[in-house]
Amino acid sequence: MAIEWNDHESHGLPGVSEALDAAGVETGAIDALQVTLLPEPPPVEVDARLVAEGLGLDPAHVPAMVADRRIATLCERGVGEDAGLFRFTFYYRGQRFRLVTDADGEPVEG
Repeated sequence: MAIEWNDHESHGLPGVSEALDAAGVETGAIDALQVTLLPEPPPVEVDARLVAEGLGLDPAHVPAMVADRRIATLCERGVGEDAGLFRFTFYYRGQRFRLVTDADGEPVEG
């Protein structure tokens, strides 16, 4: 079971910042950030079992919870020496689970 994450613009959509706020995530003003636009990478599939384990949930429910944003997500793409890596952060009811993967969605140590 996998979650395909290709919604690279989602945290800027209406309702997402509210979901992050509800999850207890501090969101700062976007104006204070320096943003560099990169070409959009192909979708990355993350194993839903890893997310379920990290948040203490049933793996069968995780894809739907991500899809309807009950689990808020943030994806950061590595640049420079971290190029090819992705850092996913999943937020659910005051919990945070962070996972670093390669472009194939395989977890990376470190």
